Amino acid sequence: MRHITASRRRVTTAVTAVLAATLGVATLSAPAATAATAPVTPVTWHDFNGNGTPDLLSESYDRPTMVRSDTAYDPATGKVTAGAWASTGIPAETDPMLSHPFHIATGNLGGSAVGDFVSRVGGVLYLNKGRGDGTFSAPINVGTGWHVYKKLVGGSDITGDGKPDLLGISSTTGELWLHTGTGKDTAPFLAARKNLGKGWGVYYSVAGVGNIAGGPAGDVVAVDGYGSAWLHLGKGDGTFAPRTRISLTWPGSVVLGVGDINRDGRPDMVTFTHPAGSLKIHLGTGDWRAPFRNTTPQDLGLPGLNGFTTF
Repeated sequence: MRHITASRRRVTTAVTAVLAATLGVATLSAPAATAATAPVTPVTWHDFNGNGTPDLLSESYDRPTMVRSDTAYDPATGKVTAGAWASTGIPAETDPMLSHPFHIATGNLGGSAVGDFVSRVGGVLYLNKGRGDGTFSAPINVGTGWHVYKKLVGGSDITGDGKPDLLGISSTTGELWLHTGTGKDTAPFLAARKNLGKGWGVYYSVAGVGNIAGGPAGDVVAVDGYGSAWLHLGKGDGTFAPRTRISLTWPGSVVLGVGDINRDGRPDMVTFTHPAGSLKIHLGTGDWRAPFRNTTPQDLGLPGLNGFTTF
């Protein structure tokens, strides 16, 4: 997702028809999961220091270590704030000419009381378990062969079994693959992956956002190269209902699920764009037809980082 400039061309009728046939667009009819209010989302998904509020992790060319920002919500003003970037102690890749690892916040993959994240370095996947103080234990090698994916997506329980899963989008075919969570840190995913279908290569950014519409499992929000945002509702059996377009105005946006940032029981989302790098919070509504508030999203006010990625 680094340094990718999204095309801002208008979506033509022909392109729309092709994508609809590939992914199963449902822009007017309700998907299988319909509920007005989402249940309470565990904050531990993006809480890395154990204080009950979501955090943001980031890596930048001009910082020697990964950094973390803690969020807070003021119910009196309705404002979300974010603390200054603080070092996590994890070395960051500081050479912009090198191939960077992927980092994906996943939730509790096995045994920790706070959020974890995984890193893909080359084809090797590592689990970084949260310690509960904003730092992480030594990386655990959990498998090879992960180089086949151009994107990894964490943060949602796709199967509805209470354990976070991991999704991968194939670099060559655009197929979506499900890696089912086990709850064991040394082997956090089942050995056998599940093919969820083709067509996902059209997306510029994809995020696991948790259960944002009251369905039986976690959901996914994705932005295509034209700036359209799409909601894929989890059906609870490891698959998704036909996608629903939720916005036409997010060109170049990277989407990031962060859990319930304003403590209203509904998952929220952060977006940012390159090169400006402004992080904005989109508060969840619990309604699949309009899962995020239509008012202008609040800028979190974090200082910009040079060539950063946030997870």
